[in-house]
Amino acid sequence: MNADTGSTDPSGVSPALDIGPDPSVTTLAEAPGLRVATRRIPGPPSASPRAWFGQVRDTPLGTRAIFGDVAGDPLCAPDRVADVLTAFAAAAPSTPTLSEIAHQVALSLRDDHRRGHRALVRVLLVEHVGDPAGIGSLTLINRGYPTPLLVVGRRVLGLEPAFATPPIGALAPGSLRPPELAVAVGLGERVLLYTDDPAETSDTGDGNYPLAERAPDRLHGDFADALDRLVVDVEAHFDTSYTGDAALFLLEAEPPPQPDEPRRPEPPEA
Repeated sequence: MNADTGSTDPSGVSPALDIGPDPSVTTLAEAPGLRVATRRIPGPPSASPRAWFGQVRDTPLGTRAIFGDVAGDPLCAPDRVADVLTAFAAAAPSTPTLSEIAHQVALSLRDDHRRGHRALVRVLLVEHVGDPAGIGSLTLINRGYPTPLLVVGRRVLGLEPAFATPPIGALAPGSLRPPELAVAVGLGERVLLYTDDPAETSDTGDGNYPLAERAPDRLHGDFADALDRLVVDVEAHFDTSYTGDAALFLLEAEPPPQPDEPRRPEPPEA
């Protein structure tokens, strides 16, 4: 597993891979069977501030990841992020389902909610399990974000859960169990997660950005540059009038690393 940054894993199972969307470059991360890219589309200084976070973990149950952001008092946001990531770190290595992990993450914010600190925390939980050929499944839980997109060649499929659930904090944390959505993914198929819809209308009425129509072309090709191509296209569409502050997360399944073949013994010297 590799990326630009990492953190100590309190569970002792595997190091945590911390990734935050950068406003100027794509950040790349890699875990067994899964590649991750993140990028921001920065908005104007007047855009509502959010504390973005992301973490990927290699666990005995598959590669698991959490992406999200915290709205509210910026002075309290770092504590909320720490609470969420601590709960995820404790649950990810051994908790059987993403639904239960999501429940544990929500419970970690219950005391703050009771004290009146009503920060809204939007979360995407992801689990990837694949076989040696790279064919596998991706399970998602979405708390408060737009519909993720599965890009297969030139086709786009919206990954809608059985029912939508609000961000953590809109209700008493831990009061509901969000639904899981599982989809089959193969090599070269990519999933786009985004915190705010780039189709948002601009102040000058330039019209909505046709994300579902343009995503296949912009996200096709080299993985490392895919989000850069999308961001350039979004910014060109809105010119200087884009009013959002979106974070993008792109996932792609790949064959997991194979164990090295055993070394053959050296031939005896003549």
